[in-house]
Amino acid sequence: MNKIYLLLFLLLWSAQNLWAQRPQKTVVFGNLGMENVNISVLNTQYGTSSDAKGRYELTFYDRSREIDLYYSCVGYQDTVICLLPKQLQRDSINLSFKMRKMSYGLQEVGITASRDFYRSGHNRNIADIAFQDDKMLLLENKPKASTLHVLDLEGTDLASADYEVLYESIYLDAFHNIILIGQDSCLQVNLDENDRPFTVSTFTREFYAEKLAKILFEFHGSYILKSQMHDKGVYYYKYNHGKSQDFLYVLKDDPAKEQRLLCSFLDTIGYLTCQATLNAIIADYHDYIQREEGIDLINEGIWDGNLVSLAETPGLIARVQSYCHFLAKEYNILPLKFNDFLQFIDLDTRHIVEVNQAFQVTSDRTLRVLSGEEYFKRQFLPDAATGQTYGLFVKEGVSYLGLYDPEKGTVGMGQKASKGSYPKAFKVHGGYAYSVFFDKLRSQGFISRVSLD
Repeated sequence: MNKIYLLLFLLLWSAQNLWAQRPQKTVVFGNLGMENVNISVLNTQYGTSSDAKGRYELTFYDRSREIDLYYSCVGYQDTVICLLPKQLQRDSINLSFKMRKMSYGLQEVGITASRDFYRSGHNRNIADIAFQDDKMLLLENKPKASTLHVLDLEGTDLASADYEVLYESIYLDAFHNIILIGQDSCLQVNLDENDRPFTVSTFTREFYAEKLAKILFEFHGSYILKSQMHDKGVYYYKYNHGKSQDFLYVLKDDPAKEQRLLCSFLDTIGYLTCQATLNAIIADYHDYIQREEGIDLINEGIWDGNLVSLAETPGLIARVQSYCHFLAKEYNILPLKFNDFLQFIDLDTRHIVEVNQAFQVTSDRTLRVLSGEEYFKRQFLPDAATGQTYGLFVKEGVSYLGLYDPEKGTVGMGQKASKGSYPKAFKVHGGYAYSVFFDKLRSQGFISRVSLD
């Protein structure tokens, strides 16, 4: 009889599990009052356009990250609407408004700018840029292929390599390895003595996160790491209840390479909920085993943490489902390295945790934005060449940078740092802000450079 109950339980478990694993989605829709308005996720190719009645619809499955929706139409001002993760938890969002006509009485930003730092070839776009010491790496896209250019800091093309694969972005890991990221595959390249790129290895996109490892940077004889969830599996006891992120360090001279806890960012409500659910599951299991005079796997020390093995306990399905599919809140944490300390900044809550050279938390304070509060984009741009860090603001599509003071934990709005609206890529290096745009008229990409005083 017990076997029959167990079989029925597992069938119900499977059915509910399939239902619980249906992809959650958010549908963004609206009416713009006119046709042929292009709507896309900013700086991506995912989008749609409004129909003859002005209606449009877009579906999103990743509800954990901020989304910038870009609305554009010839003769009308470009508009960007930011959707936060909290808003994306709804099943549908209605975004309806009227596009504003372009005012030709005012000169467009960037028309009188000095010469472009770099222009791509005809019918080519610039996908991304990155910096390695005194070189700029520039990823240029053709319709179905890519070219990696190596430039000096004055925009002179030093070397290049062509690839018959379309890559989307450049990533430099903690050891300055160059990784080109595509939709399906990634490519690691190095530069030879003549600055020519040569292939080191290729790997799948699925292997991407593991290939990059967890090492963020080096700090005072150690590696600083960012942890991932420690859960053994969806049906197993969670060893890291509600913890979204741990930061750890490994001493370079430690032969055992022991990972030591540096600081944690904890979803407190999630932690309490998850632990309370587990306690209830275990309590019900103990009560059931005691009544039935069975073998208590937990008390005997032979339970492997798999909740399915406790499946005979009546009324356990709902609690197990709730527990197994629990997800901790995802924090938007920026780790910054300064001369004598580290700072971990939660950009959503403006919370700063500071750690000294002895790997001890020495302060816990709040990030303050001194001006331009409504335009602050909760994003920092570190300049590896100068050691400065800038806070990013976006006002009417134009980027502004304000210098961050790590001692005071303050950032001001600062100065205009892009010569046009909504750059495709925006980087800071050596006291300059670099903005990547696309010239629709000439069908080519270009980079503008602004000096940061």
